[in-house]
Amino acid sequence: MAETRETVDRTPAPESATGADVQIELLGFMLSDEQYALDILEIKEIVRLHAITMVPRSPPWLKGIVTLRGVIVPIFDLRIRLGLAEIEHGPDTRIVVVYRGEEFAGLIVDRITQVMRLPVEAIEPPPQTIGPVEAEYLRGVARFRDQLVILLNLPRVVEAGS
Repeated sequence: MAETRETVDRTPAPESATGADVQIELLGFMLSDEQYALDILEIKEIVRLHAITMVPRSPPWLKGIVTLRGVIVPIFDLRIRLGLAEIEHGPDTRIVVVYRGEEFAGLIVDRITQVMRLPVEAIEPPPQTIGPVEAEYLRGVARFRDQLVILLNLPRVVEAGS
């Protein structure tokens, strides 16, 4: 199947003249009715969803593997990983290929929304009222254009063992 690739602008966000206003650039995407985000520097590329080869005896959130330009990439279903209901994938479904140490991993998302630039100080820690298991996948929460955005803790999300 032909591979379609979408590129992500990885140019660092400009800092203010004083350097006090450090910005972070995030890629926003939807899962269910919630907006999530990842630091754009954690992302290699975005590709359309295509055939995934299942891996026997793998956890339910590890959907399988794909080959991207000769590289084997494990594919994680973020909905299942985060405890959301599984749905049938649609035309807007994408795989966000992220850096996982020296390797890559793919994250299935419902749709890509936008690139956001936020001041670093706009990111708040996850609320303490949610349990520690749920909070381990979250890096923080921010407000962007009157909408809450949940920042994912990528290293924890793509751990294979839990």
